[in-house]
Amino acid sequence: MASEITNYRPVSLDMGEEKWLDVDGIRTRYFDKGEGERIVFIHGVQMGTTDGSSNARSWELNFSVLSQAHNCISLDRLGQGYTDNPRSDDDYTMHASVQHVIRFLDLLGKKPYHLVGHSRGGYIVTRITMERPDLVSSTTCVSSGTLSPGVTRTHVMVRNRPQPEWTRESIRWYLERYSYNPSIVTEEWIDESLKIGLLPKSRFAASRMYEGGLQKKQFAPKLLEQRTQVHRWLIEHGMPCPTLVVWGYQDPGADFEAGQQLIELFMKHQRDTEVRIFNRSGHFVYREHPAAFNRLLDGWVRARSRPLS
Repeated sequence: MASEITNYRPVSLDMGEEKWLDVDGIRTRYFDKGEGERIVFIHGVQMGTTDGSSNARSWELNFSVLSQAHNCISLDRLGQGYTDNPRSDDDYTMHASVQHVIRFLDLLGKKPYHLVGHSRGGYIVTRITMERPDLVSSTTCVSSGTLSPGVTRTHVMVRNRPQPEWTRESIRWYLERYSYNPSIVTEEWIDESLKIGLLPKSRFAASRMYEGGLQKKQFAPKLLEQRTQVHRWLIEHGMPCPTLVVWGYQDPGADFEAGQQLIELFMKHQRDTEVRIFNRSGHFVYREHPAAFNRLLDGWVRARSRPLS
């Protein structure tokens, strides 16, 4: 029986010891803390981004609370955070990012997992569920404009961003623009984003994606094709496990109307699909409403727990 959580508000940002795992030659940073049901947090954005440097610590307000009752795991995705960049230009794709997480979960050896993915991470956890249902106890998709039908508004959102990039002003502008309540953007959040963005590996990945043209020639068109595959799979087969969809009603990047279409795709075949819409919330719903998000996820996991293997 999992321990009871008496306070869902984060009082500490402690995620425990920073750990490393060799994933087929990719040195991967992760955090692993607590006992019980395995909850894996998958952050958003993509390798080579010049935006907010999403990484394993993006979930610190949730990880620190939920690890009191569950085994929480959070990793830096391929080419993001402190995890190594792809080894070749061919792996600057969302497909490679999905395969990296799958191999990480296999090597960790704790399946099945409750997968929780935000934004592009929402696409990743759904794709993993499609390809490797044996790894998954449940899937939680949070504000994934990437997975939703239609066109995302990301390119519009970042228009007129302060220059140069990778300054405190530019990062603050980006994070505040995606938030309903800009006061959630802390100096510590900006510090971590800036530190990662200034790493040589981050600069190199950005140069390959944009100056090298991989974003337009490879990453974006392949993601569009693969997203269509997921939509077709949802229509024809559906999710094989319980599915929770979480959205911020005022999300400026992940359009709520497109999110409704995605919710209908999830509900088409999977009876155990639940939806939670947070009012007065932007894209980072798990940081804007951490206590409510933690309470929601804790209850969701407890209700769908399996005997530990």
